[in-house]
Amino acid sequence: MQMQQDPMSQQKRFLLALVLSGAVLFVWERNFAPKPPVDTAQTAAQTTAGGATTAGGTSGVTTTGGAAPGVTTAGTTTGTTGTTGPDAKPSVPTPTPARQIAARQDTLSTENFSVTLTNVGARVRGFKLSKPEQYTKAGDLLGEFPKKDVNLPFTLTFAKNNIVLPADTTFEVVESATKKDAAGRVSSLTYRYVDPEGRFQIDRTYATDPKLPYTLEMSVGVTNLGKGPLSDAPVLDVFGYHDPEKEKNKSFLDFRQDELEAICRSEKDTDRNLFKSLEKESQTYKESPLKWGAVGTRYFLWALLPTKAAESCEMKQVDKDYLRMRLSLPSFDVKAGQTYTFASTLYLGPKDMDVFGLIGRDLAESVDYGMLSILARPMRWTLNKIHEGVGNWGLAIILLTFLIKLLTWKAMEKSYSNGERMKKLQPKLDAIRAKYENDQQRLTEETMKLFQEHKFNPAGGCLPLLIQMPILYGLYVMIMNSVELYQANFAFWYTDLSAPDPYFVLPISMGVIMVLQNKFMNTASGNPQAELMMKIMPVTFTVFMLFLPSGLVLYYFVNLLLGLVQQYMIKRKFAKDDDAESKPELVLS
Repeated sequence: MQMQQDPMSQQKRFLLALVLSGAVLFVWERNFAPKPPVDTAQTAAQTTAGGATTAGGTSGVTTTGGAAPGVTTAGTTTGTTGTTGPDAKPSVPTPTPARQIAARQDTLSTENFSVTLTNVGARVRGFKLSKPEQYTKAGDLLGEFPKKDVNLPFTLTFAKNNIVLPADTTFEVVESATKKDAAGRVSSLTYRYVDPEGRFQIDRTYATDPKLPYTLEMSVGVTNLGKGPLSDAPVLDVFGYHDPEKEKNKSFLDFRQDELEAICRSEKDTDRNLFKSLEKESQTYKESPLKWGAVGTRYFLWALLPTKAAESCEMKQVDKDYLRMRLSLPSFDVKAGQTYTFASTLYLGPKDMDVFGLIGRDLAESVDYGMLSILARPMRWTLNKIHEGVGNWGLAIILLTFLIKLLTWKAMEKSYSNGERMKKLQPKLDAIRAKYENDQQRLTEETMKLFQEHKFNPAGGCLPLLIQMPILYGLYVMIMNSVELYQANFAFWYTDLSAPDPYFVLPISMGVIMVLQNKFMNTASGNPQAELMMKIMPVTFTVFMLFLPSGLVLYYFVNLLLGLVQQYMIKRKFAKDDDAESKPELVLS
């Protein structure tokens, strides 16, 4: 017999079932239900032409294989999903999880040099020279830079901030774009960064040039991934690092090879500033057109030569220990879906005049010869040609000194001869001075009368010396700035002609020769100040030369030695003439 259920009890059970079902559905939806699918509009905007899908991290790239051990973590940003169109509602932000981006370093190389690149900012991390062999001793020319990837050449930013590209942005290496030369060396590499918001893409390509030693060709492509126009202005920075520890040990006589200098070259002029001169304020140049900018030391240079003239060149101290040269390039506008490309030649190497001649663009102006470049440049060319024949830079300097001495022999002969004639007149001059010491006008008249009687020109000894002074100074700046002498071997302990003599043999020998010259030139003038100066000069010159490059001291030593030989020859000649005059004439009866 079937029992009849109470309708009220059935309703209670139904309501209880509804509550329990709702509770189960609520718990399931909150904890176990699958996530809704990602909006296809967002996925399309984050997919690059090469197939790399970006996430919302600061890097916005997927790393490739072969990454370096160091790993950086991208920050979490907020992506957006939604619809487009005139009636579209504001999209609901969805969080994007953090990603890990591996840092890596890559190397481009030729037979002349190798360049280390980092994907953090797609910049140069170091470069080493491999040819000629003497330059290899310099090691990594960016080796003194702090290990952290801050303020490296060649940093790219944008002035209008429509394109935001922090210096620590991690790029992806486009493996399919990597090229190698016939020797199997990597010769071209492309780094890519895609904006997390899908607005733009940056491609930076570095390529070696087999025809131009120590150069890289750099091109930057800016692709507009958005739906509207994109406008901005590229800014390229070249940095040099000033090691504060080395500054502590520097003396005023220390001619440092690594002293930093920023250079800006326009069509007509070259502006340069040392690191210390920019301590209080920066310098900006807007002479049009600006051809290139660089940071360098006495012997080496890293320069940026854009294909399009820059609009300004700024030199500035930044972060206390860095020297920055900044080139601001012309602004650009790029339409949606299109790419704007700009290019530059990068020079990383020695201040080699032959290589500068191949590159052109007035890069030779990076070597500072001052006002006497008209003399220094042909002398450097001559020195290089002599070296091609003898194969030793020390011997080349000696032969160049002989050549210059031969060209100035006649002028110096007149100067030395004038000094010997002055010695013969000195007793008569002393007699005139004693007789008319209280009558200055008569003293001058009698002195000039004596000079006329003996056909003596008092300026005859000074003029040849004045003619020689520009040559001596031109040689000084030429040898001081010749990278060919860097680590150049001569003989004995002279294994680096750009460094001071380690045992001071050449400077002291030069001082001894100056003392001997003074003895030959001594006119016994009776002037205590002049005689004291003649004694002090060799000591002063010797101390000064102790800290100069040994290649330069070698030139002055040989020049003084040849001068001493010439003085001795002239002195003997005058001595023979005096003997001939003193012999009585034979009278024939």
